[in-house]
Amino acid sequence: MLFRQMLRGALVASVACLPGVSAMAADYTASTWFAPTHLLSQYPYMEWHEAVREATNGEISFEVYNGGTLLPPKATLSGVADGVAEVGIVYPGYQPAELPLNNLLIDASFVSDNHYAAAFAYTEMIMTNPDVYAEWSKNGVVVGPGFATSIYNFVCSSPVYSVAQAAGKKFRTAGAAQVDWVESIGGIAVSVPFSEVYTGMQRGSLDCALVDPTTMVVGPKLVEVSSDVTEIPVGIIIGASWIYNKSFWRGLPLEQRETLMEQMVLALARMEIGYEVKGNEGLEGSRAKGVNVGPPEKDLEEALSDFNKSFLDELPGAAAERFNIDAPEALLKDFLDRQEAWNERLAAVDIQDQEAIIGLLNEHIFSRIDIETYGMSD
Repeated sequence: MLFRQMLRGALVASVACLPGVSAMAADYTASTWFAPTHLLSQYPYMEWHEAVREATNGEISFEVYNGGTLLPPKATLSGVADGVAEVGIVYPGYQPAELPLNNLLIDASFVSDNHYAAAFAYTEMIMTNPDVYAEWSKNGVVVGPGFATSIYNFVCSSPVYSVAQAAGKKFRTAGAAQVDWVESIGGIAVSVPFSEVYTGMQRGSLDCALVDPTTMVVGPKLVEVSSDVTEIPVGIIIGASWIYNKSFWRGLPLEQRETLMEQMVLALARMEIGYEVKGNEGLEGSRAKGVNVGPPEKDLEEALSDFNKSFLDELPGAAAERFNIDAPEALLKDFLDRQEAWNERLAAVDIQDQEAIIGLLNEHIFSRIDIETYGMSD
């Protein structure tokens, strides 16, 4: 070991003497299908890869391909496994056949009401639950921490705070749970790409969209075509922020794997704080632009509570049939229990305090992961 370290040091020194070369460094490829300014690219990729390069003194450097220019969303899992990229971001909803257990967790996240708790509970599940972790490994990747967007709300071109106001309205939805929820209150579920929400609301082909509040003042800037935001929790998006090619991960020395993990923890904390801050700014910016922002009326709130209860009661059976999962009840309970535990932990800290969030993550997740062995065998 000492000889190899000395040899490597000598090689670094030799290469550094060559014209135009400052140090021995490895350039790798990272793929995300979001724009560089999107929160799911900004924190886990744009900031993260710079931090990794600095922390490793340039020994690990990623070239980040944004906007799906290297791997589109549905091809990222297989593309990373095949080595097209060393690391990428994955939404498991695009791979229900390959990731059935993860898709059960995605469905269950409809009832989540705290994006921090959802992100951290999902991270625990994919990194420490043997069955969920194995599902990623079987697909040729080593999975890192997860993500969760801000909680989705109603964003509408007219007031929708009650069941009566929702009846007959055309809602842009994403996912079966949102479709079922909208139809349960008399709405009409419409499936269109997110890129068409702005024009749809502008032209009247959509009355509402189920989106997170960051979209009000950044990205599509839905504040320009909205009159009301109903602060009702109607889903969330969760996924894996980082999946690694196995050969890449296993070829790194322990010290570099530790650095990657440390920087992922930092990026995870910053990302969820970013969603909290930008979500609040979205609501505040909406109010400043004259958009009404308020809670649902009692009947709509009760309708959601009733829907969530029946949804969770029926989810294990639906998941067993749809995804061919054995004993989905235990997996569902594990995920929901972890979210509840995170809700309690988060209630005791300032959720915008980066050090406090990192402290919780390290105490309850990452101190229990053995980096020396993590991801090193199937």
